[in-house]
Amino acid sequence: MALDLPGPWLWNRIRCAALLVAIVTTGAAAQAEDRLVVHEWGTFTALQDESGDALAGINVDDEPLPAFVHDLASYVLVRPHALAESHRWYQMKGAPQRHPSVTMRLETPVLYFYPPAGRSQPFDVRVDVSIRGGWLTEFYPAADAEAPGLDRRTLRFGDITPQTIGRLAWPRVTVGTNTPGPVTDEHVWTTPRQVQAASLSVPVKLGSEHEKFLFYRGVGHLNVPLRIATNVYDDMLSVRAQCGEALQGRQTAEVAALWLVQARRDGTTAYRTLAPINLSANDDSVLASVARSFRQTDFSAENEQRLRAEMHAALLAAGLFADEAHAMLSTWQRAYFHTAGLRLFFVVPRAWTDFILPLAISRPADVQRAMIGRIELVTPEQRALLQKLSTVAVSDQAWVKEIRPSPAAEKFFAGRSEFGDLGVAIPEDYQAYLSLGRFRNALVLAEQRARPTPELAGFIKAYQLGGYQPQTTATPERASR
Repeated sequence: MALDLPGPWLWNRIRCAALLVAIVTTGAAAQAEDRLVVHEWGTFTALQDESGDALAGINVDDEPLPAFVHDLASYVLVRPHALAESHRWYQMKGAPQRHPSVTMRLETPVLYFYPPAGRSQPFDVRVDVSIRGGWLTEFYPAADAEAPGLDRRTLRFGDITPQTIGRLAWPRVTVGTNTPGPVTDEHVWTTPRQVQAASLSVPVKLGSEHEKFLFYRGVGHLNVPLRIATNVYDDMLSVRAQCGEALQGRQTAEVAALWLVQARRDGTTAYRTLAPINLSANDDSVLASVARSFRQTDFSAENEQRLRAEMHAALLAAGLFADEAHAMLSTWQRAYFHTAGLRLFFVVPRAWTDFILPLAISRPADVQRAMIGRIELVTPEQRALLQKLSTVAVSDQAWVKEIRPSPAAEKFFAGRSEFGDLGVAIPEDYQAYLSLGRFRNALVLAEQRARPTPELAGFIKAYQLGGYQPQTTATPERASR
C-alpha cells in the first residue's frame, strides 16, 4: 500500500534539505568565495520487462525540442508513421527512431554555472562531456560532436556498442554575459531557464549563441544501474544491482532514495517510498523487494504533490539548489507524473554517473551532478494489450490516408502519445497499440521476438513498425555545430 507519510529516514533528509533552503535561497548565496560552481541535473531512462531485461528501440520523442537545438545529423530522418507519405520526417532523440541498439535514453541534462563570489566580469571555460556506450545526439549551444558509428558520407547511423564513446566539447563558454537565449515557448526548454544561474555565450560561425545553461541529451546501448524483476506469482518486484565496471574499485555506492510510482490516465497517482540501498560492483543479491500492485484506495490526485515534495528533498540532498530541483521536476512533470504507467524512480549514485558520463571543466570548480534514474516497467494491462494484438485480425490501413491536416494530425504523425481528435475512427487494433503508451513500438517488437504470431507479424508489417536498420560499416565522424 502507498505510504501515508514519508519514513523517518526521509523526514531527516527533508529537514536537512529545508535547512539548506533556508540558508541558500539562490545559487549565488551558496558559492565558494573563490571557485566556480557548476550544477547539473538530468534523467537516465530505460524500459525493462518482467525479467529485468532492457528492451531496445526506445528512442521515441514525446517531448520535442525547439528547432534551434543542434543534432548530430539533421538530414538523417525517418517518419514515425511510415504510411503518412505526405508528412514531413522526424528524428527521435537525435537518432533514427526505433534504433535496435538503444536501450537507454539520456534525457535533458543541463549544466548551470555560478561565478565565484565577487567576480563581475565574464570569463571563459572549456567544457567536455562524453558517454560510454552511446552517442550525445542533441545539444545547445553549438558544440564539437564526435559520434563513432555515424557515417556522414552515407548519412547513416551504425550500431552502438559498449565500446562506443560519444563526445561533445564546448571549447569556449563565456560565463556571465547576461544575454537572453532564443525565443521559444516550449515547456521543456523554458522551464530550465527559471534558475538564478549565470547566462552563457558560445561563439559560432555567424556570431554567438546564448542560453542560461548548456544542454545535451543522447542515447546509449547500456544498462541503468538497477535491474527490476517481477515475480508474477506473488506480484512482487525485486531490485538488484547491475553496475558492471562502473563501480570497480569502489566498495559500495548508495542509492539514497527510490520510489515505485503508478500514474493513471484519470490523473491519480499511487506510490511507495523505498529505503536507501547500497550497490556494489559484483553483488547480484536482491537489495530490495516491493509489491508491484496498488489498491484502489492507494490512488489520489494529491499524491503527486507529496511525491514531488519527496523527490525535491532528495534532489536537494544530492546537491542541487532549490530552484534547480524545482526546474527539473517541472520540466519532466508530464513524463514523471502525468503519463500513465508503472515506473521506478531513484537517485543515481554519483560514482555511476561520473563513470558513464565523464565531465571535465577547464578551471577549478565545485561540481554537483544530480541524476534521476527512471525505469519503465511492463504492466499486466500492457501484456493484455499485446495479447490482443497477437490474436486479432489486422485492420485496413486506409483510415490513415483519411486524416486531414490539423494540429492533432501533426502531433500524431510526429509520434506523440497525446494528439487529440484526428477526425477519423481509429481501428480497434491500432487503438490497442496506442494504449500501450510511449514505448509501444519497443513493446510490440519485443513481443514478436519472444512470442511470435502471424497476426502480430501482420500488424507490424501493415503499419511498418520495424526498427531502423543500422549501417554495417561506419566511420567515426566529427562535426562542429
